[in-house]
Amino acid sequence: MKKSAPTIEDVARHARVSISTVSNVLNGRESRMRAETLERVQRAIAELAFRPNQSARNLKTGHLAMIGLLVPSIANPFFGSLARQIEAVANERGYGVMLCNTQREADRELAYAQALMAQGVRGMVIGSALQAQEHLAPLIQRGLAVVSFDRTAQEATWNMDYVSVDNHRCGELAAEHLLTLGHRDLVYVTAPLRALSRVARLDGVRKACSAAGARLHVHMSDVPNGQIEMEMAALGHNSAMELQAAQSTATGYIAMNDMVAVGLLSGLRQCHKRVPQDVSVMGIDDLFLDSYLSPALSSVRQPMPEIALAAFERVLARMNDPGESAHELVFAPELVQRESTAPPSSLSTHSPSGTTAT
Repeated sequence: MKKSAPTIEDVARHARVSISTVSNVLNGRESRMRAETLERVQRAIAELAFRPNQSARNLKTGHLAMIGLLVPSIANPFFGSLARQIEAVANERGYGVMLCNTQREADRELAYAQALMAQGVRGMVIGSALQAQEHLAPLIQRGLAVVSFDRTAQEATWNMDYVSVDNHRCGELAAEHLLTLGHRDLVYVTAPLRALSRVARLDGVRKACSAAGARLHVHMSDVPNGQIEMEMAALGHNSAMELQAAQSTATGYIAMNDMVAVGLLSGLRQCHKRVPQDVSVMGIDDLFLDSYLSPALSSVRQPMPEIALAAFERVLARMNDPGESAHELVFAPELVQRESTAPPSSLSTHSPSGTTAT
């Protein structure tokens, strides 16, 4: 005889709490719950392999047990990783995720958000980092719960939560690493500053270089509109070729993200520049593939599991309490040194690879 699936009542008995307490946990209403009680409920859910009855929940609430996830493009492995992390967290809570690629276009963001809301989706994580997000205000005023990923809060008159790594510190850490190794002539390679995260990273690089009295050249290059993420590696490759053709004297290259850094490695190799013997290359994001490149790429890591969990918990909390005041959660990045960075050739001492710092 097939064993029946555990119910919410089973979880409550197993955890020795009320059904309403279990319901609060399942719906993200945990802010006033004792840590010990929350742990008992979560342990009971895991031990019983409990999964909420979504059909019953949908009938009761009139809403779909789904959240939306809007990202520029999962062609960039960074956003693919974000989607995987958020989906894993959402699934643990009995929610599904609807994924949309926006290409960092406000019109696409709005169209997808409207379409998802029309299907009963009440909460979304939006990872555009566009400089302005006024286009979302009417939907938020109609009750849409929005968590903005990868940007910090700007002046706004509507409730929206923000979850991000400290992008300013990302740029600062990347530059400080090369400066510590002895580099005093750096180049920062970036796409146009249409996203707040890009602005913040460049500001961090500039701050570190200014404090050290180092030379910094900003090389800005664009890609065909609508292919911002898909062509990042090409942007890096072409930038390396352009800089070498211009006889750049920089000994340290910082890329705005790891995909640009991948392109830099390719372009420098084509120009017969050795990394790190001739020039050092530094990325930002710490993609899973960084360790498998040759040379392995030094980068600045974002704590993706923590960021994904915070983004989902904030969208769930806002769905349950639309009037809650806005939250801003900023996470610290971490330096990961690998093989692509070393002291400039004028210095003889090489530092060990594979180390981390904050």
